[in-house]
Amino acid sequence: MTQQQSTTVLIIGILTLLSLIPWAIAFHRARVFRDWDLTSTLVLLIGVLANLPATAYVIVSGREERLDPLGDAVIGFPSWVNRIGVVANGLMLLVCVLFMVGRLVFARARINAAPLIAAVIVLTMSASDGLHGQPLWTPRELTLLAALLAASVARPGRSALLGGAAVAMVYTVLGGIESLIEPSTVVRPCRSDNPCGDLGILYAGVLSNENIFSLLVVASIPFVWLALRGRVRVLLAGYLAFVAVATGSFLASVTAIAAVALLVLLRPRLADQPAVARSAEAGPGRRLLAGAVLAGATAVGFAVPLRPGRFGDLGLRAAIWDIAREEWTRSPLLGYGGEAWSGKYPGGEIPAATSPSLHNQWIDVLYAGGIVGLLLFAVLLAYLLFRGGTRGFPVAACVLLPVLIASVLERPWSFGLSNSLTFALVVATLLPVQTRVRAGVGTTERRPAKSGMMSDI
Repeated sequence: MTQQQSTTVLIIGILTLLSLIPWAIAFHRARVFRDWDLTSTLVLLIGVLANLPATAYVIVSGREERLDPLGDAVIGFPSWVNRIGVVANGLMLLVCVLFMVGRLVFARARINAAPLIAAVIVLTMSASDGLHGQPLWTPRELTLLAALLAASVARPGRSALLGGAAVAMVYTVLGGIESLIEPSTVVRPCRSDNPCGDLGILYAGVLSNENIFSLLVVASIPFVWLALRGRVRVLLAGYLAFVAVATGSFLASVTAIAAVALLVLLRPRLADQPAVARSAEAGPGRRLLAGAVLAGATAVGFAVPLRPGRFGDLGLRAAIWDIAREEWTRSPLLGYGGEAWSGKYPGGEIPAATSPSLHNQWIDVLYAGGIVGLLLFAVLLAYLLFRGGTRGFPVAACVLLPVLIASVLERPWSFGLSNSLTFALVVATLLPVQTRVRAGVGTTERRPAKSGMMSDI
């Protein structure tokens, strides 16, 4: 590391320690208002357990690069990390099953439709796996399905968003602490094909790489704004945007700035927040502008892998999109399944860097689930965006915008297996069903708990 990079990492660590103050204030208010419940705990455990192997590897091994006999980087973790992954995946599956049984038997929970739509997408890709000679179910596919089924009986709204915000807090704080203890472990080396960002580093925190970390951070910006109470939420959303810029990902920087801008423009509020002046609410003009931005991001994300030559030099992405489009025409209805693309790497058909996904949400779903999967994905997005009507639109738009922008060059939501961003998919499917109405008419504003105790369900 250069002196400039060391200084930047030190600044990130100091800012992270300072961020503990607003984090503490925000979560104390959540405790007072009884915002935290079992749904929050479920989301937090999904986020932590899914990222536990990578975090353990970075902290213990210091991001040691592993090379094969030919000098090429080896994809994957050592055996001891894989064992942690097996245990973590098993624990996640167990937590989701216990949560689902508890909510159905003891709480008699209502069923949420959005997680079930996402679960149908998972089942579609799994069926396609079986049709093309791949394992019908893998442990991580089962865990993803269990997480979505658990979400189908979870409590939608603030508690789910609060769990997502807690995941962001855990991994930004861990990254900041590691920045102060062992600065070299939180950054990845800059290369000609992966240059440093605006701050001169590629900041990955305690996760595998800067792309995964940046996706986690930008997806969580609206969670923090919506779930936390008071002005500290604005400060923390800005802090997360800074961390996204620090990762060095241009896409993450654009996404973070756009996410914060839309939050400021629409000023979304949940149903349990006090009434505000009508002038402070998003009017038709702002909603129309937000709708245009969402439509534009969707159109670009869908068009880029179909006509990559019109969008400049996209390097390996353009090459793998060409491969995927050509192969998809031979199985257009159901695609090839969630395991098909990553299965090409062991045979040397694709480079290691492109093996986790097709680096575009739309073509990734189309390749794995075919036309059926893509239509279901479109239904899921439309349902999330419009089920709350005009009053629920600002909340949904702010949560979905980072996903749609990141979808242009990455795959934020995996429907083939559980991964680092599964918690974000779960939270998105648990957006509040009903939004605030006029004060005194059907409001559900929560009051501070006199005893200070948190609700359990």
